[in-house]
Amino acid sequence: MKELLNSYCDYNVWANTAIIQTLSSVSPEIIDKHMGGSFPTIRKTLYHIWDAQVIWLSRLQGSSPSDWPSAMYDDEFAGYDLYFIQQSEDFARFVSSRPEDFFGDMCFYKALNGQEYQTRNGEIILHCMNHGSYHRGQIINYLRMQGVSDLPHTDYIFYSRAKQS
Repeated sequence: MKELLNSYCDYNVWANTAIIQTLSSVSPEIIDKHMGGSFPTIRKTLYHIWDAQVIWLSRLQGSSPSDWPSAMYDDEFAGYDLYFIQQSEDFARFVSSRPEDFFGDMCFYKALNGQEYQTRNGEIILHCMNHGSYHRGQIINYLRMQGVSDLPHTDYIFYSRAKQS
């Protein structure tokens, strides 16, 4: 299980980096245009991916945040792109440093609403990586809808192929 989860975490860093590189070449108007969907803008969707990564990693490390991490930042969070990638790398390093039996252990945590849960660590990691893929797909769609055509391929198979070459 560890090898698979390490691969998903490394893929997450790769795909998040591709999204950030793409977003660095588009105007803030595109990033902040209200598009509907799960989160109304690209920026807010990206913040949500980051929020989830921060929260789930905190839970895996034994703490349960009680608020969304991005709540303290406005739409002008300078350096967010670098911090987002650094946090993605931190998550991957954490997973790679765990022993195999960690992934079958239970994580006891509180959701943001205070409700208590328990979930296997490996399932949390898989959920968090899958969650990022889902919302990156939304970002790609938002960009397409605004006429951006130079878009990265962020499917896992593209990561796998890039890793082989």
